[in-house]
Amino acid sequence: MQKNQLLILFVSVTSIVLLLVVSVYFLLNPNANGINGMMDGVPTTTNNGVIALILISVTIIISIAIVLYFLYSKKEKAKRAKTETSKNIPAKIEGSSPTEREKLSVKEGDSKPFVVFLCYKKSSGKDHADHLKAGLEELGMHTFEDCKDIPQTVDTEEGWARVRDKALEESKYFVLIMTPGFDLSSEVVKEISMARKQANKTFVYFRHRSMGRNIAVNLGNEILDIGKLEQVSFETKEELLRLASNILLKSKTT
Repeated sequence: MQKNQLLILFVSVTSIVLLLVVSVYFLLNPNANGINGMMDGVPTTTNNGVIALILISVTIIISIAIVLYFLYSKKEKAKRAKTETSKNIPAKIEGSSPTEREKLSVKEGDSKPFVVFLCYKKSSGKDHADHLKAGLEELGMHTFEDCKDIPQTVDTEEGWARVRDKALEESKYFVLIMTPGFDLSSEVVKEISMARKQANKTFVYFRHRSMGRNIAVNLGNEILDIGKLEQVSFETKEELLRLASNILLKSKTT
């Protein structure tokens, strides 16, 4: 509480106490002299009950004024604090529905197009994808990884798919990280199928050495025989980054 408020509170409480003491005095002493009599000993015919009533009324008014003053001060303080806080944090994305907020978030946060799209199975390939994305970003190749590049404000399947589909459409390179069980992931299969329907897409297949070369993926309307396609095998995430950076940078310059 500020010093001026403490002073106001002290003076107000003191005044209230004095008024109450005087009021009680007149109530308990109906035959006592009036206020002037208390001041200079001169008798008065003023009704002491009326004086007490007036003093009590003034006390109540002062008390109400004090309460209103401090309530107003508290409200103004909270308002100023809220204003200061709003200056130090980013403005929130507003919209009448989650879908509208997702659209705004994607529009504002994804101005730079993706060059590489990473397709992988989360349970067995996330560490490899994380390391690969970080390395490719350092080389200047903007890389899409769903768990890192889809804004946290996107909280519906429709919004999630919209961001993923946009990144898939604009990326030039589709990098499939083949780790155990990748072909059993419905999302991986869907992404492969979507990418194959898009023109001007360069596919790069990286296969973990724990897997055999003969790999076929059921896309629903066709069987993709990756065993007949060019594959690059890797063992560690460091080796994957080294191989991928060499291949993608070489392809980028040609």
